[in-house]
Amino acid sequence: MKKFFFTIILILFAGIQQIYASYEFNTNCKKAHQAIMGLRLNEARNLINIEKKTSPSNLIPYYLESLCDFVNITVSQDKNVFNNLIDKRADYISKLEDGDKSSPYYNYCLADVYFQWAVARLIFVKDLSNMIEGIKAALEFKKSYAIISANEGKFPDFVPNLKLLGVMQALIDAVPDSYKGIIETIAFKGSFEQGIAKLMQLTDKAIQSDDIDFLKTESLFLLTFIEINLQGDKHKANFLKKYYNDASIRNELKNNAILIYAKARFELYFGKNDDAIETLENFPRGQEIANFAYLDFLCGRIKQNRLDKDAVNYFYAYLKNYKGKHHIKAAYQQIAWYYLLNGNIAAYKENMKKISTSGSSLSEIDKQAQYEADKVENPNIFLLKARLLCDGAYFQQALNVLTIEKPILKTTKDSLEFLYRMGRIYHEWGKKENAIPYYEQCIKKGDKQPWYFSANAALQLGMIYESKNENTKARLYYNRCLLMEPKEYKNSLHTKAKTALKRIQ
Repeated sequence: MKKFFFTIILILFAGIQQIYASYEFNTNCKKAHQAIMGLRLNEARNLINIEKKTSPSNLIPYYLESLCDFVNITVSQDKNVFNNLIDKRADYISKLEDGDKSSPYYNYCLADVYFQWAVARLIFVKDLSNMIEGIKAALEFKKSYAIISANEGKFPDFVPNLKLLGVMQALIDAVPDSYKGIIETIAFKGSFEQGIAKLMQLTDKAIQSDDIDFLKTESLFLLTFIEINLQGDKHKANFLKKYYNDASIRNELKNNAILIYAKARFELYFGKNDDAIETLENFPRGQEIANFAYLDFLCGRIKQNRLDKDAVNYFYAYLKNYKGKHHIKAAYQQIAWYYLLNGNIAAYKENMKKISTSGSSLSEIDKQAQYEADKVENPNIFLLKARLLCDGAYFQQALNVLTIEKPILKTTKDSLEFLYRMGRIYHEWGKKENAIPYYEQCIKKGDKQPWYFSANAALQLGMIYESKNENTKARLYYNRCLLMEPKEYKNSLHTKAKTALKRIQ
């Protein structure tokens, strides 16, 4: 009889938990979310723990705890951090599944947690001896997409749905061909344009609404990075400027680390190199801010574009503080370039040798660094200087290097790169008609060569003609890009060409 009554009590208690476990994004939770976006992770955890004690029936803290872990993993890219936190994932999901299924936050939180850990796994997939983590990530993406799609059907007016739907739809066009089979099994639906439209809608509503204002930083960060990394057309990305000029966003920029980082990338993308340096130099640092070592790498690159003498210090700081595998080869390449530009050939060669024994070729920028390290010849110093100055939008200086200093072009690669650099300088400068003949010559002379110059020249010509509404010519050049097989940046170039072809269909 005692066992019977004990069982009844347990059932009733479970029922009470099911009824009263809720999702409330109250003021304290919003503050925790803001702290996470500001990379003040210890502050966020303290707020989360307070919320757990004062409102034990509120499940949002478990969602925020997962988000906090995800940001920690993403920023540090430290495999040890991932290994220490991955076991907590199941606990978060279990807690969130105990909540009120009639709340739109029930599926939203679950879908986001699955998405977070799928992304976290992918950061380290190529470090592993097999693809088990990759398969797990694909299954979590599938689960996330299924849950958020169902939530959209059940709660079509629930604005936060737009975040995950927008991100996943926008990224469909960015998936390399080798992963298309996985995406087909996930059954994603949508396109880059649909995804961007959803993220814009979310950002607009988050800025305007007090109920979901906590999402404006996250949504603008996602919108900025997807747009500038996959679009490749500055004219089409102009809409981002209105957000960074918005009064509420400017207020957030005072102490929001993630948004400051996004703003620096935005400024760099639109050729405001000096502004990007100033933005990053004002980035909050200290024990209360999570270590975001990549900022040193980024700041080093931006300063290198301006040929600053202290640029090399940032790359050394990155190598010292970063615990992951990404951009290590690229950092040594940048250090080598620094010494080459400053006449120290021995230091240049020493750092180029370190590329082959350091880091991993996980990203295209690292693959390109390794490709350069495998070759014997040194870069043409004039072409390198023009490249960096053009990347920093110092166009007149870059043009002067190529036309006044007149570099000697000793190799086929140098001759091809000269045409490409001239095209890029004029194009980025807004002088498209001047750029066209250089791009055309680059394609004609180099479409069978292993370097990326001709493929990107074709992509850029496609964008020029698309901007002029000459879509027949645009399609021609986008397809020319896809026919080339450069050993550098192939995935990103082909992704942008495919995205563009879908855009003008």
